[in-house]
Amino acid sequence: MIGFAENRDGKVCAVLVQPFVADARLATKEEIHDEFLRLGFHPEDHGEYYTNGQHDIFDAVDGNVLIDDEGNMFFIDTIIYPSDTGGYDTYRSLSPRCSK
Repeated sequence: MIGFAENRDGKVCAVLVQPFVADARLATKEEIHDEFLRLGFHPEDHGEYYTNGQHDIFDAVDGNVLIDDEGNMFFIDTIIYPSDTGGYDTYRSLSPRCSK
């Protein structure tokens, strides 16, 4: 983290530095799904998010996951909440992907 800034909604957010991922392409929905299953996660709410019972991961969609030329996956801008802490309701209330 290199500091703080104001986003387009006027909210304070962290400014992060992220290394460049060379020779990467966008992952498909199927590749993302298969990787989560491999890691012990399962889809909930028609694939809206994945959980392993300890953590819920939101916004791991095909536009936010990259695969490099060696097959490594990079999850960019995903949202993680501890399971059973109201993360789903928080996510739905804040996400532009969910209807309000």
